[in-house]
Amino acid sequence: MLRKFFQKINNLFSLSTLEKVYFIGFCVLLGTLSWYQLFRGEYYFQRAKNNYLKVLPLSSMRGEILDRNGISIAYDRAEFNLGVIPYQVKTIKDSLFQELSDYSSLSVGSLNKNYRRNLSSFFSPVDIITNVDKTKALELNEKFSDSLVITTRPQRYYSNPYAFAHILGYVKQAKSFYEQLKSYGYSPMERVGFGGIEQFYDTYLKGSDGGELVEVDSHGRIMGYLGQQRPQKGKDIYLTVDSLVQQAAYESLGDRPGAVILMNADNGELISLCSRPAFNPNSFIEGKNTSSFLNNSKSPLLNRALQAKYPMGSTFKPIVAVAALEEDKSKSSTTFDCNGELRLGIAKFRCSHVHGRQNLFEAIAHSCNVYFYNLGLKIGPDALSRWARKFGLDSLTDVDLPFEARGFVPDVRWKQKKLKSNWFAGDTVNFSIGQGFMTATPLATMRAMNVFASKGYLVKPQLIKKIDSVESGAIDKTYLGISERTLEKVSQGLRETILREDGTARILNRLNLKFSGKTGTAQNSGRPHGWFIGFFSYQEKTYTICVLLEHGGSSYEAVKIAYYFVKKITENKIL
Repeated sequence: MLRKFFQKINNLFSLSTLEKVYFIGFCVLLGTLSWYQLFRGEYYFQRAKNNYLKVLPLSSMRGEILDRNGISIAYDRAEFNLGVIPYQVKTIKDSLFQELSDYSSLSVGSLNKNYRRNLSSFFSPVDIITNVDKTKALELNEKFSDSLVITTRPQRYYSNPYAFAHILGYVKQAKSFYEQLKSYGYSPMERVGFGGIEQFYDTYLKGSDGGELVEVDSHGRIMGYLGQQRPQKGKDIYLTVDSLVQQAAYESLGDRPGAVILMNADNGELISLCSRPAFNPNSFIEGKNTSSFLNNSKSPLLNRALQAKYPMGSTFKPIVAVAALEEDKSKSSTTFDCNGELRLGIAKFRCSHVHGRQNLFEAIAHSCNVYFYNLGLKIGPDALSRWARKFGLDSLTDVDLPFEARGFVPDVRWKQKKLKSNWFAGDTVNFSIGQGFMTATPLATMRAMNVFASKGYLVKPQLIKKIDSVESGAIDKTYLGISERTLEKVSQGLRETILREDGTARILNRLNLKFSGKTGTAQNSGRPHGWFIGFFSYQEKTYTICVLLEHGGSSYEAVKIAYYFVKKITENKIL
């Protein structure tokens, strides 16, 4: 038949025409073969190779996170799963899932959902029942031994989840964000840190996955094991935080939104860094309903210690006092008379009490607004802005956590440029008591107070004590160049806040810890924010503390929390 076809073709065309046709056809065939051999040969060789060699991934263990005393607060534990190998069950999947559903508490829909979600390869185990009790896993595996396989994989677990939630963050599989992460070397099933230490030190914690190289046939069936690369565990991280102190800080806030921070004044080690309300990071890992956190109007995912900004209120006054003394605008003995208010034209700026004539020490101890109104007007807005920035109130502290917010320090030019308005004396008056446009995070506010505790240094707060066996040992601090005399004068005022019978934080004197500090009641929309920032000596060390109560009313509520928190950790000797 083929011969008849060519005879018919030969009869239709001349010999020379046929020679040309055959020559062109030969060239096309030769060119095509050359293309595939020379240019696409490697591609098809790899495809052929991949068709019989497959890698079964082996997940690595993430590094453990421990507190300063070696107590584990985040670690991997084995999760038992039951899975199927798709090519083995392709003809019985529906009946198998129905039988499994009858025997377990999972619906067929849930089994199919897990199957679709976890399917990555036709020959690799696909988990359909996850995080199951070991006994139950063995029981099911025995009953369905021909169709089910038991797999184990490391799962993150947080032993003290709520108290440490904002420090630690959590982990999730990278596949949801794979397009953004693949250029960084992540595989789809690899876990990646979100928020907290888990994100900030993910490259140290994640380790590296391994795998088993297997040979499969044309149907995807495993025919033999060719080798294994063992996964490498990530590095362990030791925090500066003490888990008992952190728990005490968390409990001291009760159900009130706010933050409690405790830091070693000399080296910046954070002993506690607590924010409430908090969330359970285990819920994100186990895939439980997390909408209660994500859609919660109280914003439990917000780390109020460093991601939220508040007006500082009277906690700004010690910096105003430094500015006045260093700029030679006033002396500690200079007095102003407080009759309960300051008048500027028709405007009235009030004080909390009628304090009478006040010097610097009395004004700090009583938190007299009228004294600092007058002091601010003598200093002027430019110097106020300059000193606020010098104390780091509009800069990041660079603590080892992501998403830190930067505070804001206003100035005359900013108001003219952004608000199209002149700077008025009333702006300076508000600025001088920490109200108006200026905002700061609790962590930055505490670092500013720490300048007095550390004798003039701006100390960087830190959360890392060591990674594996390598000590951090880093102390990052900047000398601000404030005169010793100025620091002594302002520190004396901070001390009298505690010592005086009419000082605003006098109850802290009951602790006999040589406490100094400053209260603040920051006005805003709604109830005011309550502040206390201070420092104290304990067992030959100095600690700086910050308590912020969001819409917590009077600063006295913040002082009470500082009192009960420090009382608990010192009396129980957990500090």
